[in-house]
Amino acid sequence: MTKIDSHFADELKKYGAKDFDACFNCGNCSAVCSHSEDNVSFPRLTLRLGVLGLKKEILSSVEPWLCYSCGDCTETCPRQAGPGQYLAAVRRFAISEYEPTGLTRLMFKSPPAFVAITTLIAVFLGFFLFTLKPEYEVSRWIFAYIPYAVIHNMGLVIFSFTGLSMVWGVLSMIISFNKNKDNKAKSKVGIFKAIWMVLSEAGTMDRYKHCDAEEDSHWRGKPWFTQPWFVHWAIMWGFIGLLVATSLDFILKDPATTIWWPSRILGTIAGLFMILGTSQAINYRLKKVTLIYSETSPADWTFLWFLWIAGLTGFWLEVSVAFGANNIVNQFVFLVHTVISMELVLLFAFSKFAHAFYRPVALFYHFRNLG
Repeated sequence: MTKIDSHFADELKKYGAKDFDACFNCGNCSAVCSHSEDNVSFPRLTLRLGVLGLKKEILSSVEPWLCYSCGDCTETCPRQAGPGQYLAAVRRFAISEYEPTGLTRLMFKSPPAFVAITTLIAVFLGFFLFTLKPEYEVSRWIFAYIPYAVIHNMGLVIFSFTGLSMVWGVLSMIISFNKNKDNKAKSKVGIFKAIWMVLSEAGTMDRYKHCDAEEDSHWRGKPWFTQPWFVHWAIMWGFIGLLVATSLDFILKDPATTIWWPSRILGTIAGLFMILGTSQAINYRLKKVTLIYSETSPADWTFLWFLWIAGLTGFWLEVSVAFGANNIVNQFVFLVHTVISMELVLLFAFSKFAHAFYRPVALFYHFRNLG
């Protein structure tokens, strides 16, 4: 028996959806969407599920994750139902439902809670960081009042907790998808071929490129490196590259003492991409170049500025390493850089950035059904 939640529309509006219940199912959004396909009633079906309050059906659907938020559907909606904002809200809702702690739900629905949580995490990470740099004078002050082992072990527990939450969320998504009979492969697309298609999409953003290919698109004819797909690509791969470089330094006991060490070169290249991508994203939001860039939540702003500052302070530290400068200013920059970088990793499971894990899973199921 299908269970309808009459309060679901109000719930989604807390995640950023507009007046999507004004939708009268005209199908205009599906007509203008570049990703509307024969086997995907997109995004009209997801809108109807929300209007009808079919929560479980939404959580088991891949369709919300096929949207890249180009905004065409919102700009052409005759009812101003905001289908683009609705799909973004559905993704936030889904992340909060998959993730088991309730922390994501609190952060998405309450901007003050988001600010309080991120500030608290930053303060704690500052203390935790000093356990990794016990030679700092500030570290000795802290350890005089709080034992080193207490801070360090608590930090390890929190990082482990974050990783387990991410795994739990992805497994919850997979279980939910498997309960939907429409997600069963119909075209006999093999598992390994579907995985390759997901990796190819991550590397090329080919589906995202289709969003801005229409004749009347704001981005039509503009250089590829200014288009939204490249901004998204640069931020994603810049962050992943920096994460890999930092992990290599940690695993290899911080060997990157020169700018020519392979992990340092990787970090430099990745940092350039991340700063380029975040700078463009911030600039587009400040100028409100399109409808989708004119509406940015406090959490999105925080996320972008965190990434930008992490990239900038990373290059500051590159210069200080190259010149062998180890003074109080550079120690402060190191503290800011590392706290922000660690916070981004900690918030991975509880923020918008979690879609970097959830979207590939949805794309895998989608590609399995092609044909």
